[in-house]
Order: sequence, then structure tokens, then C-alpha cells
Amino acid sequence: MAGTLESKGFFAALFDFGFTSFITLKFIRVIYTVLVIAACIVGLVVFAGLANRGGVGVLLGLIFGPLVTLLYLVFARIWMETIALFFRIGENTTVMAAAASSQLPPAPPASGYGLA
Repeated sequence: MAGTLESKGFFAALFDFGFTSFITLKFIRVIYTVLVIAACIVGLVVFAGLANRGGVGVLLGLIFGPLVTLLYLVFARIWMETIALFFRIGENTTVMAAAASSQLPPAPPASGYGLA
């Protein structure tokens, strides 16, 4: 990782009490995979629950089972992307701060408020 962020192995990052590396982005694929599997199970449960009621239930199950699964997947994906976004913002901010600290800070305005 560029800047001051360190790229460590899993256990080194897990016991990094300075939080200089993140493990969340390493696990986000696994978490999303678990959520996709859970969405499929929820869709099957909705379908089975409605289909158990007979003729109209099968039709409702065919409509609402995939609909519930799709909505669950959309919200799970948005949630995972939001988490990844926050961690990437943090990483990029750390890199930018490290780059900025290596340069000389800008001189303050003469009057203090930027007015001549």
C-alpha cells in the first residue's frame, strides 16, 4: 500500500493495535458471498411458505420469492459498497495526508483572512 498504510498478512493485521492496515476490505468478498447465499435461502423460504398454501400461493411464491431475493441482493450490495467506500476513503485520505506532510505547508495570508 502506498503512503503510510501498511500491507500486512491476516494475523499481523488482526493484531495491529495501531490500525495501520484494514482487514475489512480483505473479507468483503466473503461477507458478500454469505449474503448472496442468505438471499437465495430467504427467496426459497418465501417461495416455499407461499407455495405451501396451494394454487394461488404458488403463483404468489413465483412472484414474491424472486422479488424478495432481488431486493435483498440490491440492499446487501449497496451496504457492502458503502462499507468499502468508507474504508477506501480512509485509505486515500491517509495517503494524501502522508503526501501533504512531506511538502512544506503553505504560508498563511499576510492579513490573516486573505484580504490585502
